[in-house]
Amino acid sequence: MRREIGSVVLGCCLVVAGGALVSSGCSSESSNITGQQACADLAASRCQKMQQCNPQGLLNNYGDLATCTSTQSATCVSNLAAPQTANSPAHTEACAQAVPGESCSDFQLGNVASACQPPAGPRAAGSACSVSAQCATAYCLIPRTAACGTCAPAPAVGDSCANNGCGPGLLCDSTTEQCVAPVDAGSPCMSNSVCTPGTTCIGISSSVARGTCIPLAETVGASCDVPDGGTRCDGRMGLYCNVDQGRVCAPIANVPVTGECGTVDGGVIDCSAGGFCLKLGNSRSGTCVAPGGDGASCDTAVGPSCKLPARCVLNAVGGTTGTCQTTTPSVCG
Repeated sequence: MRREIGSVVLGCCLVVAGGALVSSGCSSESSNITGQQACADLAASRCQKMQQCNPQGLLNNYGDLATCTSTQSATCVSNLAAPQTANSPAHTEACAQAVPGESCSDFQLGNVASACQPPAGPRAAGSACSVSAQCATAYCLIPRTAACGTCAPAPAVGDSCANNGCGPGLLCDSTTEQCVAPVDAGSPCMSNSVCTPGTTCIGISSSVARGTCIPLAETVGASCDVPDGGTRCDGRMGLYCNVDQGRVCAPIANVPVTGECGTVDGGVIDCSAGGFCLKLGNSRSGTCVAPGGDGASCDTAVGPSCKLPARCVLNAVGGTTGTCQTTTPSVCG
């Protein structure tokens, strides 16, 4: 039986001394923890946090908590074996202990606890990478059009995100395609893409009139009648706005591959475990199709999707078609 997370590494930290990563204040048990155990702990910690903060996302991407944990654990073990990585089982275990204390907003923004920040590796900027801990910049920039990355500084405020993500704690503004600091509830906004997770931009009346980021509704039955003072429903919590019931938040249904999905009899049905809702023509409903594995064709707009940890590596910047590929040290080096 696997032990509970949190039984080791309390008070353990890692420091850089003389260019080498060494431990400080670690117990002998934490120092000797295996990569497999540390990765199992980290995967369990992250998937439990995802279940807390974005349960619908967990269902859509993995199907259940066990699949999330096994998938992320296997990826972690592979990443720990990356050549020239400065990461270690002890560092990974320390991160597993820190994840439960992260806020949902920080967790979803990648604004990780200090124990989870990747240690700097030996590879100079411009070098090939698969994980950030290989890089002196402590960041591996992986474009949407490539399976492997390049060591580079993390994209900062104002940097382009047209073909990549943004640095920790930042969002990609879908209008400008530039990295921006998230806008908190009560602050002005021009689009939902800049509001911090859990909020939405309400009240934009023109291209110049700003709205305000306000909290999403997280409970069944909450009003989503925006003109009458309601807000939008929090899809992360498995809610959608049911117009037929008087514009109130209602639970999203979830079905496996081959199930009917989309808008059915006024309700919303999502695909689970990476499935994509394939709709024909202008139909509002369709059928869940299975995600593709490595090497399969994919399309981020019309499907199919890719089975995690693979992602749809795009054929062109701004395009939607591509090939399912997994970023792995065995391929990227």
